[in-house]
Formats: sequence, structure tokens, C-alpha cells
Amino acid sequence: MSTVIIPRSNVTVEEVSGVLRDKLGSHCKVTPFAASNLHHETSGYAGSILVKRNWLERANIRILPGADCTEINVSAASAFTLGGFLINRIGITRKVHRVLEHAAELAAS
Repeated sequence: MSTVIIPRSNVTVEEVSGVLRDKLGSHCKVTPFAASNLHHETSGYAGSILVKRNWLERANIRILPGADCTEINVSAASAFTLGGFLINRIGITRKVHRVLEHAAELAAS
């Protein structure tokens, strides 16, 4: 799991979802209030976002508001490996983290 710190306490699921949709493009599906565990999707998770590129590459995002900042945790949503590497870590998870890390619009109030 990797963490991105946003210097704002009121970052919403909708704002993060919008940034991910804009920056990742149409080849990724962004689903607010959802999570995935070994390709079983569930909805109703407050503060969560599921990003899917295909049936194999998925990332779970969890938004944790704090007093002065918001932590955004990004983790792989599956356990498939190829040659000893977790595929999501070299694919969509890394890309999602990079997008959020460089999203200046999330830091603006």
C-alpha cells in the first residue's frame, strides 16, 4: 500500500474520482464507494474508490480525512502474480498513486 498526503482536510470521494477519471482516461473505470478483493466487487464503502483497467488490473483507494490533511491510501486489489511480481503494483496501482501525487487540484481549497 502507498499513501498520498493532500494538505487539505475536506477532500471528497467525488473530487478524487473526478481527478482519476480526467487523468486516467476512458480506458480505466472509476467506481466511487466500491472496493474489490480478489475480483469480488462490493459497493457501499464510504471513502473508497475502485479503479479498474481490465479484469486483472485493479486498485482500491481509501480516503482518510484528518484534522489538517487527507490521507489517500492506494493498494492493489488482487493477488495475481507473474514472475514473482504483483501485477497491480507495476500497473494500475502505481499509475493511480502517481496521478494523485501530482493532482494540484486536490490541494486547492
